Amino acid sequence: MTASAASGANCASPMLRDRFLNALDASDDALVRDLARHLQSCTNTLPSTTCILLGLPEGSTYAVGALAVIKRQS
Repeated sequence: MTASAASGANCASPMLRDRFLNALDASDDALVRDLARHLQSCTNTLPSTTCILLGLPEGSTYAVGALAVIKRQS
């Protein structure tokens, strides 16, 4: 068992995370917003370039990024 599994970490599928990153790159706001709803509890770490793009500290999670996107678009 990994440390993250032992702690009850919530990890979204790699496919969902990749779709989110691709939608951000494509500036597809509707898709980004939709995918962000599914990532609000994801404990995986965002790539550092995405953190910079979203104005977040390096090492932020997908959950933090998703919440930032939802807040920015509401």
